[in-house]
Amino acid sequence: MAKLPTSPNQTNPLWRAFACIASGLLLACLASAVSAQSPPGETRTFLWTVLSPTATVHLLGSVHVATRDLYPLDPRIESAFQRAHTLVLETSLDPASQVQAGQKMASAGTYPAGDSIDLHLDREVLELLQQRLKRSGASFDQMRAYRPWLVAVILSLAEMQRWGYHPGLGIDTYFARKAQDRKRIVALETLDEQVALFSGMSDTVQESMLKEALTKMDELGELMKKAQSAWRTGDAKAIDALMVAPMRRDYPEVFQRLFVARNRRMASAVDGYLRTTGEYFVVVGSGHLIGPDGILDLLQAKGYVPVQQ
Repeated sequence: MAKLPTSPNQTNPLWRAFACIASGLLLACLASAVSAQSPPGETRTFLWTVLSPTATVHLLGSVHVATRDLYPLDPRIESAFQRAHTLVLETSLDPASQVQAGQKMASAGTYPAGDSIDLHLDREVLELLQQRLKRSGASFDQMRAYRPWLVAVILSLAEMQRWGYHPGLGIDTYFARKAQDRKRIVALETLDEQVALFSGMSDTVQESMLKEALTKMDELGELMKKAQSAWRTGDAKAIDALMVAPMRRDYPEVFQRLFVARNRRMASAVDGYLRTTGEYFVVVGSGHLIGPDGILDLLQAKGYVPVQQ
């Protein structure tokens, strides 16, 4: 296993992808009828285009944590980015914001003095955690002060790095760098809103998510390999079968919190862009785009016609 980070700050910018990572997810969600609108016989991408009388919005599903061989991206994706005047991300990814995110994450994910994770986990999960740390060569004392959701982030990052997956190679990070000083960049959510998604979870939900991460850790690398391959060809059904169905089935409360409620807010923002003028390139986690509760479905309900590229 890769060396464990010694500080939550070293997980940047992985924390924003935790909704996927904690249950072994890299990409997400259900395939729906919109996928059938891509031209027959052509290889698809995870890019959809939505038109209004005055504006164009390109919606790209992101791989938050990726390998180098994901690049170069499909020319259709690069062309859409070049045409857009505005890049829209889930949250700000500039260096200053990422430093701030690490600080907020560390604060939210650390117990106050006198408290520790072993006081909040049942015996089974605590033993799973100790076994995983022993295998990694880390001591339990390194993790004692961290809350379960943050421990899952740190351990998952170490395992993904062992397989060659890095947050610095994520699709959203890639386009944030390309857009710097070239395009207007806006964010759909604030850092505080994203950190609150996890810090506001109950002990029971946090423990369940840590247990899921620990029990699926050995499968993570292979699942991510298959999911990244499916992402390349826009195969949402394969991604759903591999990665999303267990979370949707086993953790409906978490899925509602991390996906459904946020999808509605994101879709509303995209609707707002479509009522303006110009061309937008929106990059959000793949799980937010597709499925009966996804952004594309919500936009269809408003009368738009997303077309997969």
